[in-house]
Amino acid sequence: MNAEITDVMVHVNETLNEQALHTLEDAMRGDRGVISVGHNPRHPHLLLVAYDSAVARSSTFMHQFQDRGMHAQLV
Repeated sequence: MNAEITDVMVHVNETLNEQALHTLEDAMRGDRGVISVGHNPRHPHLLLVAYDSAVARSSTFMHQFQDRGMHAQLV
């Protein structure tokens, strides 16, 4: 199986501290198709998400933000 890696930037509306961001990243890494998640401490509202587009769609993991009680948009 070939991975089709896609990167997207996600803007999280909520203000999260470093610990909350790391917790969110760890949880997202367990989402189906998500390969990597990271943020720059200078821009805590932005997450870079790499995922396998052969396995998942951005809309799928975007719904996970709602399930976690957050609001986010693709940038």
